[in-house]
Amino acid sequence: MQQTAQTYLVWELTRSPLQTALPMFFFTLPSTLFALLGGVIVDRVDRRRLLLVTQSLFAAQAAVLTVLTWLDLVRVGHINALAFASGLVMAVDAPARQSLVPDLVDREDLTNAIALNSLVFNASRIVGPPIGGLLYAAAGPELAFLFNTLSFAAILYPLAVLSLVRDQEGRPATTMWADLREGLTYVWTHPVVRTVLLLVALIGTFGFSYLVLMPVMTTEVFHGGPAQNGYLFGAVGVGATTGALLVAASARSGRAGRRLLGLGVLTGGSLLAFAASRSLPLAAAILLVVGGSIIGFLATANATIQELVPDALRGRVMSLYSLALLGSGPANSLLAGALGSAIGAPGAIAIAGLMTLLPIGMLSIRRRSLVAFEQGV
Repeated sequence: MQQTAQTYLVWELTRSPLQTALPMFFFTLPSTLFALLGGVIVDRVDRRRLLLVTQSLFAAQAAVLTVLTWLDLVRVGHINALAFASGLVMAVDAPARQSLVPDLVDREDLTNAIALNSLVFNASRIVGPPIGGLLYAAAGPELAFLFNTLSFAAILYPLAVLSLVRDQEGRPATTMWADLREGLTYVWTHPVVRTVLLLVALIGTFGFSYLVLMPVMTTEVFHGGPAQNGYLFGAVGVGATTGALLVAASARSGRAGRRLLGLGVLTGGSLLAFAASRSLPLAAAILLVVGGSIIGFLATANATIQELVPDALRGRVMSLYSLALLGSGPANSLLAGALGSAIGAPGAIAIAGLMTLLPIGMLSIRRRSLVAFEQGV
């Protein structure tokens, strides 16, 4: 709800595709700068307690945004500053959340657990964006921001009482630089992990351009408003939930490499179709495929890396995953915003689709080791 309302609020305040993309730029920038440091921290402390701190800080950010909007004091500068503050927290929170999953389930259930994690997250995107759009249309964005603030109670309580399947391993004390170098060396010398992270960075840079340009498409192409904007985000959520379910259903079938590359090609092709669509129902149908293919791709990539990485390196390697996904966000936001302003939102999304489709298609032909990779091998 907050993301949907916030994006549309910035669009209404500025009517600039570039300005609309900037909150996402400021949110993802800290992950580019500090994700690796965040991974070192995650491997040194209790992850559950760390998440209690980071989620409390997210709640505080949402509360500040709620108050500023309710008092009619909010400006684009406030939104960008709060987005940057949340991004600083996310640089630690994202690898901590990813690394905690293997401590919650037995190893043979890891892929299903990661898919279920994606399923729960994306199922909320089915109801959240449409409700956010309706609340915005009826009472303004502040009510959506308030509900987001209150929702953190449902996150903090489970974290407080959570029990782990196995305790996190203690490690001998080393310098932070040595820890960082150890994680980087592991990824560089592991061809499958390295290639998967590069693919995640590609999706992070180009695959999410449609999200920051959604309000522009809604108003200028489909001639809708905040409610229609919420419906389109909801369609992405339906598709993403379906994609996570399919990954969970196929978790034990192997063929992770083929599935990963196939979903990447589907992502690029569906982005091209969305850029060419000119009716709201058709766009919503295409966004089902976009959401499903992207989340299916990311869930498969996450599970592939988590299955291969040693427990002692998990936080640092998953911080590289966060860097690849969130750290590519600044380039994604600026590129989408600048191209949207220069050639229009449909053209910008079409370019992003091509930049996703072509490299993954070439990799499918040339990198046989990834194509042949099987989970559990």
